Amino acid sequence: MSSLPSVNWSYPTAVRFGAGRIKELPDAVKAAGMSNPLLVTDPGLASLPMVADAIASLEAAGLKAAVF
Repeated sequence: MSSLPSVNWSYPTAVRFGAGRIKELPDAVKAAGMSNPLLVTDPGLASLPMVADAIASLEAAGLKAAVF
């Protein structure tokens, strides 16, 4: 019986958090080279105002955003 190898994943990514940081989202998306960002969340969070605010800020910056 063979065993699966041990693997370490390292995916460097910036984590930004704190009050008011959502206003930085359009600049972060543009810096990543995106023009059609997809916001992936669950149904409970999708209905919260913060998701609507995120989408509104992206669209106000000329980015075509979608929620899944």
